Amino acid sequence: MRTSLRIPQELSARVPAEQRGPGRERDSVRLLVSRGTEVTHHAFTELPRLLRAGDLLVVNTSPTLAAAVDGRIGHTRVVVHFSTRGDDGRWAVELRDPDGRGTTRPRAGGPAGTEVGLPDGIRLVLEEPLSGRSGRLWWARASHPDVSGLLGRHGRPIRYSYTDRDQPLSAYQTVFALPSADGAGSAEMPSAARPFTPRMVAELVSRGVQFAPVTLHTGVASAEAHEPPYPERFAVPETSARLINAVKASQAGREALPWEGADGGRWAAG
Repeated sequence: MRTSLRIPQELSARVPAEQRGPGRERDSVRLLVSRGTEVTHHAFTELPRLLRAGDLLVVNTSPTLAAAVDGRIGHTRVVVHFSTRGDDGRWAVELRDPDGRGTTRPRAGGPAGTEVGLPDGIRLVLEEPLSGRSGRLWWARASHPDVSGLLGRHGRPIRYSYTDRDQPLSAYQTVFALPSADGAGSAEMPSAARPFTPRMVAELVSRGVQFAPVTLHTGVASAEAHEPPYPERFAVPETSARLINAVKASQAGREALPWEGADGGRWAAG
């Protein structure tokens, strides 16, 4: 038996927290903390008092891309969501139909050989589905290699039907986002870090909490029909790897708290 989750409209994030008044940090974001078998519930604003000097937060520096671009298949309008760049230069993409309200609705992918016309005369050809279990995401090859440039000139942030209106790309960036040298980034906001603000980061640093930046370029998030996960591009700087390994090594032989090191340093990802 399958059931669907219905979220009341008043609980949907129709506009960013900054426009609703409280701001990201105080937007009623909840925080679940696990200490062995003990689980406690908190507001995100309590994070600084839950951490202590020597603790380590692993944070994602991937910027959010303007990953939605208008296109055409013949005379039919479509919207292309660019999800993930493959090692061979192809992109994992999702085709969607415009719904007349500035948002989109699902569209069947394929077939192989389908050509999508994009701005600047660029052509996108669908080659094969990412998975045999779903035809939603396809590997596609663009006629021009500078897809990042195309997104910068003609793209907009991916937007779904529960939102009220288009938002500037800045509304989808986390406080840790850094531009990538090759123009790569995430199709949608790496939202685990969304509630962080410069003020909270400054407070954590002042308390002696350490940060280990990594980069994970996340793809289109709306997994449907039990789709399996697919590879996403990532990078771990050497300095971050040393910090993470040092904290993990300090946990060896410790039984009290699974995330606490022998020297008192603990780690968590955000």
